[in-house]
Amino acid sequence: MKLSTIAKTSLALGILTTGVMTTYAQSANAEVQTSVQNNNQSQDVNDLLTYYNKPSFDHRNVRGYKTGDKVDFVDEKYNQHSEVGLVGNNKDKYKSDDDLSNIDVFVVREGNGKQSSDYTIGGITQPNKLTYKDYVKRVPFSVESTSNGWKVEQGLGAHEISKEEISLKELDFKLRKKLIDKKLLYTDGKKNGKIVVKMNSGKENDKYTFELDKKLQDHRMGDVIDSRNIEKITVEL
Repeated sequence: MKLSTIAKTSLALGILTTGVMTTYAQSANAEVQTSVQNNNQSQDVNDLLTYYNKPSFDHRNVRGYKTGDKVDFVDEKYNQHSEVGLVGNNKDKYKSDDDLSNIDVFVVREGNGKQSSDYTIGGITQPNKLTYKDYVKRVPFSVESTSNGWKVEQGLGAHEISKEEISLKELDFKLRKKLIDKKLLYTDGKKNGKIVVKMNSGKENDKYTFELDKKLQDHRMGDVIDSRNIEKITVEL
């Protein structure tokens, strides 16, 4: 029996052990599509608060197996199975299982039903090439708002990033979670504004924007950037 066959057999056993049947995938996908029909439209503040208050999981150095537009993996440390949807550029990024032999995956489970509890979108990155004691990058993090015609800037310290390569999914999720914890977002109906991640290339348009009145679009969740090239992060409220 080939090594890849043995590995996939082990994955299947791991999935069964966790009590998750992969035949749930279609219904899970359908539930996700129903819950958010159009990521380009403004969403209800309570729905946004529910999503960005979900638990997140950071799986390191796992092996994935690609089938169509999804990747399955089991984190053996926690015996946890997850199914990762490949959307947008991710569909063509991973050609075979060899491209997924050692990956990190940031997981936020989509949907609210039991059948979708193992389904996530994007968040796949390559492990760090170097060893770091605490973090890879500390990025200046601040909030800009307007009061009585004056622009006010509030420093929020530094946002620490532990990965050389980070997905927009992880960056967006963790930044919004910080704002929620500080009662600056999705409290008292507050949901307008954007997060701007400015890169240090010196080019004005070299930046990434997350609109706060909607969940990050599915097709962007698999996009990755080099965290070491981030200059600053500004929240415009």
